[in-house]
Amino acid sequence: MATILMRGVGWGTGATATGGLTPQEKRGKQIYLRGVSPSERKITALMSGLEVPATTLPCANCHGYDGRGKPEAGVTPSDLTWEFLTKPYGVTHASGRTHPPYTEQRIGRAIVEGVDPAGNRLLPTMPRYLLAPDDLADLTAYLKRLGKDLDPGLTETQIRLGTILPVSGPLAEMGQAMRAVMTAYFDELNRQGGIYHRKIELSVMEPAETPAATRTGAQRWIEKEPIFALVGAFIAGAEQEIASLLESEELPLVGPLTLFPPIGSPPNRYVFYLLSGMREQARALVDFATQRLSPPHPRMAILFPQEKIPLEVPEAIEEQSRRLGWSSVARVRYPSGRFNAAQLVQQLRQEDTQVLFLLGSEGEGRALMQEAAKANWTPHILLPGSLVGKEIFDLPMSFQEKIFLSYPTIPSDQTRVGLLEYRALLERHPLPGRHLAAQLSAYCAAKVLVEGLKLAGRDLSREKLITVLEGLYEFDTGLTPQITFGPNRRIGALGAYIVGLDLGKKAFIPISPWVTPQ
Repeated sequence: MATILMRGVGWGTGATATGGLTPQEKRGKQIYLRGVSPSERKITALMSGLEVPATTLPCANCHGYDGRGKPEAGVTPSDLTWEFLTKPYGVTHASGRTHPPYTEQRIGRAIVEGVDPAGNRLLPTMPRYLLAPDDLADLTAYLKRLGKDLDPGLTETQIRLGTILPVSGPLAEMGQAMRAVMTAYFDELNRQGGIYHRKIELSVMEPAETPAATRTGAQRWIEKEPIFALVGAFIAGAEQEIASLLESEELPLVGPLTLFPPIGSPPNRYVFYLLSGMREQARALVDFATQRLSPPHPRMAILFPQEKIPLEVPEAIEEQSRRLGWSSVARVRYPSGRFNAAQLVQQLRQEDTQVLFLLGSEGEGRALMQEAAKANWTPHILLPGSLVGKEIFDLPMSFQEKIFLSYPTIPSDQTRVGLLEYRALLERHPLPGRHLAAQLSAYCAAKVLVEGLKLAGRDLSREKLITVLEGLYEFDTGLTPQITFGPNRRIGALGAYIVGLDLGKKAFIPISPWVTPQ
């Protein structure tokens, strides 16, 4: 593993205003920001006689991420910073209510019983909370840090971002191209003054040989170098390992490059994917086939190599097919490196398979279709576009109008403004001429992250960045479909285009507009 700092800025243990939070303060921060106990114990808010989950009324909703509160609808929430609460001469509120300083015990009474240190009832707009003593202690511990807690990688003048890219080995050229475009984009941003007068710094870590080693290396990296957020990281092969690390470290990642984003339910709240991976593209193909192929719901076989494709992809295809009414769906797995096209054609033809979902290599798919043509058997072929290259056109003409591919983005997504912006970047920075798709992925990831940083404002935190990204709606990168996230949506452009082939003209044919899997 190698760590490359794009521009050194002398970061060290003082990267935050007061150093890192203790485990107790981290637990309290989660309660303050989200109304969730890390122990998974229930926290209830009481307001006007009604009991609601604290997740609907977390402290930060009214008092803000910094605890200072902002007037809203004629109500001014109290300042919750420890310095304000513990003023030695007490506090006089705008309403005339006065009370002596708070202590830890008095803070607890205010949270649980709704009374101030003088025994006065708090405003009706202030909920009372039912929570375990341990959770109350954690929340109180965090209140002492409120307003002074800058997340790692964030100072008053800089935001340090990180990315994971292969900068040596067989994928070095691609990784270097991705690094170059993000560096150029952030350089341009810094020349314009940065984001609210904070300059962007980019640190690069190289993945290790195994997913486990990559996770270990990333853990050491972010412990050594404070990173506010990750952007455009190449996590292929280590998706689960990196996602779990980000969740444990509460570290956001925007726009990772992978074909297999691990989308759970609920999704990992710290990872934001721009485009659909193979799983969602395949589901879109099933939706398309359900509407367009005849006879309705023909017999389908999902053909995939053992170990090469995560099992969740064929499982998702089968689940989507059955949900849409396909009663005959078979999964056919073959050992990696032992593909027997003639044998498979004979087997699938005898089973009267009418639709083939191919998840193997381009060479395997071509061999199978050549054998199928010899046998005068031409089923419909469904393919994720990421599995094919230029040789896809070297297929038997008998498969004309029989092949359908899915793509998460196509050239028509590129707007005039988006192309002009990118060309202007090219004019000012000598970017590599190859690996354009990977460059555009990294570039758009940087654009989405910067949009989130701008929307979060000067009062920046990781939690606020996540919140504003969850509210991002139809953001136009100029080069991809519009990006929309949500609390339960972590794929910005969810779905795919369906494209056909003109084998005679060796050209792609638009078949269907955007398909969002149901």
